[in-house]
Amino acid sequence: MTQAEQPPRTIAPGSPLLKVIPPRLVEPYLTGQRSVIAGYVYHAEDCAFSDPASFYHALALGYEGSEFSPDRPEICVLRWRALDMSGSLVPVPPASGDRPASTVPEFYTLPVPIPVGTEMYRISSGTEEFIARYDGQVWLRPMRGL
Repeated sequence: MTQAEQPPRTIAPGSPLLKVIPPRLVEPYLTGQRSVIAGYVYHAEDCAFSDPASFYHALALGYEGSEFSPDRPEICVLRWRALDMSGSLVPVPPASGDRPASTVPEFYTLPVPIPVGTEMYRISSGTEEFIARYDGQVWLRPMRGL
């Protein structure tokens, strides 16, 4: 069955989602310069990887112009619970020479505001570090030294 013949996939409200963040966008998110999530997103349960190389290979992050590589020491992701995404999901563009196919089911979303409660994590080889949680206005980072 070709991609065009497959029924459209949906994301149920409340589903845990994940988006890999290009390194150049981590700071703009945390400083409030970027306030939307857009592009390829995944069900979080399909992305239980423990190292950047696994994300790179499974999500086909080696597309033309990508900032990712299989030997990156860390990768940052956003995790959130889906709201009603029926108006923002668009068909996933087919794999091409500049965008290989992912081995994980993927969804493509138009820009949507960052949902309240979205969390950012840094994943390196075998470790996961919580970076911040979005409260609807700013990203809240954990207090250190208490």
